[in-house]
Amino acid sequence: MGLASADDGVFTINDVCDGFGCFPGDATGLPVTITQSGSYQLTSNIVSGSNTINVIEINADNVTLDLNGFSIIGPRTCTGDNATLVCTNSGMTAHGVTATSRKNIVVKNGIVQGFDTGVSLGGSSIRGNNVHHINSSQNEFGIVVINGMISDSVANRNLHTGFSNGLFGQLFIRDSFAYGNAQFSAIAISCSNVHFAVNASDNCARYTNGSSCGNGVACP
Repeated sequence: MGLASADDGVFTINDVCDGFGCFPGDATGLPVTITQSGSYQLTSNIVSGSNTINVIEINADNVTLDLNGFSIIGPRTCTGDNATLVCTNSGMTAHGVTATSRKNIVVKNGIVQGFDTGVSLGGSSIRGNNVHHINSSQNEFGIVVINGMISDSVANRNLHTGFSNGLFGQLFIRDSFAYGNAQFSAIAISCSNVHFAVNASDNCARYTNGSSCGNGVACP
């Protein structure tokens, strides 16, 4: 029932197991709820048509969620980019992946699109969370990490902000790209090798260490 072989100890999540509960602590249907520390891996795409129900909720510390090259897709779709971006499903509250006040969370290797927030790792006093190699598009907010790191990721055509620290957290971004977002490319304390293009606001003064704005000028 969703548990991979005992040899590797990895719990699997897919579009079949969410119908009966993917592992102990997870109820039938969405959201898929993670209540135990450990490693979790998608083995299929998961598509949700709900404006209000999250797809994956992480309610434990020390969790690694590997999307394994698959996608988590919500009902929101967008056309255009930057100033011309228009999206459906106004007022939706559902997140693709969410964790609140948890530590040492890693979300990596896949696509999240069509939600209020694609990936949301919040909690003002929590540190050590990391989003790696995620493409987040057609959301209100692409990726939000409070007191953690975003690396090797893309935020594309999000209705508000591509990468965000929740307006008050310590967010570090490296080796990433934000483009076509309707309001802000990123809000962070520091960026290294991050590039911004065709966003409504590149906020260049916030970024350092080899990052550049859409005009190719290095950020101060």
